[in-house]
Amino acid sequence: MSVPSRPRTADRASPRSPLASSTAFLLSKAGRTSAARIAARLEPLGLRPKHLAVLSFLDDAPGSSQQELGGRLGFDASAVVALIDELERQRLAERRQDPRDRRRHAVHLTRRGRTMLAQARAAAAEHEETLLGVLDHEERQTLHDLLLRIVAAEDPTLAPVVTDPGRR
Repeated sequence: MSVPSRPRTADRASPRSPLASSTAFLLSKAGRTSAARIAARLEPLGLRPKHLAVLSFLDDAPGSSQQELGGRLGFDASAVVALIDELERQRLAERRQDPRDRRRHAVHLTRRGRTMLAQARAAAAEHEETLLGVLDHEERQTLHDLLLRIVAAEDPTLAPVVTDPGRR
């Protein structure tokens, strides 16, 4: 008498599986997997994904206030203060008094911060290549466009700039 074998992974993840048929579950699982993998790639640099987000934002908007950083990135004020403190200890960012408003501190990348940001972006690009390696260029673009629409519905500041009026 033979014992039935366990279903193969592909069989368990068939479209009939409740988990595999849930787009929200798949997005969540992909997000958790991606977050863990990018964190592992950034760890040798002494960074976490939130550090990369802050450094990237400062590169795009130098001299932003802590409040602007928190609002734009969706981090609470105490988390922003702690992150900037960590980046200052690593000499990657610095607070400077805003010459227009001495009560406000503007946050800037340091030269070392720009160098580290380039390294972190390279690690992130390698991560993205690995994560999306199963997709061709057109599929990657479609996935990006769809995710951007979903995220921009919650955060309009991320809405894509439309250059072709025939395209959404």
